[in-house]
Amino acid sequence: AILIAITRAQLRASSLCWRSSMLRFYFVVAIALLTAHSCSGKLFPRRTKVTWVNGIAHLPEHMNDPTFVISTIFGGVNVDYCHNPSAMTSESDTLGFVKDGIQAGGHVMMGRFTPEVDSLVEHLRAALARVGRTGRVIHIAHSQGSVITWLAAQRLKPEECKRIEIISFGGAATICTSDFPFARCINYYAVNDPILNVVPSAVKALKSGFAFGDGMQQEIIFLATRTGDPVTDHGLLNPTYLEALVWEGQRYQSLFMSPLGQTGAAFVGPLSSTVTWFPNFAYETTRRAFIAIVRICALLWEFVQNAITSLLGKQEKYEPILMKTS
Repeated sequence: AILIAITRAQLRASSLCWRSSMLRFYFVVAIALLTAHSCSGKLFPRRTKVTWVNGIAHLPEHMNDPTFVISTIFGGVNVDYCHNPSAMTSESDTLGFVKDGIQAGGHVMMGRFTPEVDSLVEHLRAALARVGRTGRVIHIAHSQGSVITWLAAQRLKPEECKRIEIISFGGAATICTSDFPFARCINYYAVNDPILNVVPSAVKALKSGFAFGDGMQQEIIFLATRTGDPVTDHGLLNPTYLEALVWEGQRYQSLFMSPLGQTGAAFVGPLSSTVTWFPNFAYETTRRAFIAIVRICALLWEFVQNAITSLLGKQEKYEPILMKTS
C-alpha cells in the first residue's frame, strides 16, 4: 500500500512537472511569435515612395538640389518630384515671377484646376501603382505645391488617399483628414511665414491656440522662427522648415526602413541638419518687395496723419520765445 501511494505521488509530481514544462514552452512560443510580428515591419518594411512638389519660381534646374537633400534626410531613398513649372525663363525674369504669383493666387482664391493639378494627380497615381496596394506614398508639398496638392486630392479616390501621407510646409492651403481620407496629414507653418496671410484656417488655429474641435488641432504645427526673417523662414530648406523636415525623415526611417537600411543613413542624416538652402531669385525678390511695401505703407500712414492734423487745424506752429530783459 505504501509503495502504491509513493508511486501515485511520483506520477502526480511528474504530471505537474510535464504540465509546467508545456506551459513554459507555449509561453516562450507566444512571446517569440509576438516578437516576430512586431519586428516583421522593421525587417520586411512595406514598400514606400517619397515624392514632393515645389512652390512658385522653380526652374527645372532648381529641383535637383532639394531632391538630393530630401533623399539624404530620408535615409538615401529615391525621391521623385512633380515639377510645378514656372513662368520665369531665368532667375532674372521678374515678370515671370509676378505671373507665378498671380497663378498661385488663382489656385488659392478661386480653386482653379490647372494642368499642374492634373500632372500631380497622375504623378501620385503612378507612385501608388509603384508601391502596390499595401504600400505607402509619402508626399511632401511646399507653398503653392500644397494648394496644388489640395486641389489634386479632390480628384483622387478615397481608397487612393488612404495610402498617401501628406507633409506640407508653408502651404497656401491646409490639408487635413477632416476633408480628405489621407493616411496622415501634417501642416507645418513658421509663426512669421507671410503665407499665413492667405490661409484663414491656419490663422484661426494660431489665434485660438487650437481651442476648436474640427479635427485639425493635431494636424497644424507652428514652428518658432530660426532666422527672424519671414521670407527666409518660408524657404523649404532654410533652417526653420529644415528642422521639421529632418524630424520627418527620422520618423520615416524608424517606421519604414529596416535596421540595415538605417545604418547607411546614420552617417549622412546628421549632416542634412546643417544644410541651408540659400534664397534664390524668387526669395530675394519677395524679400525686397516685402520691405518696399512696408516702407510705402509707413510713408502713406505718415502722410495721412499729417493730412488729418492739417485739416483739423491741430498742426503745431512754431512760436519764438521772447526773452524778457531787465
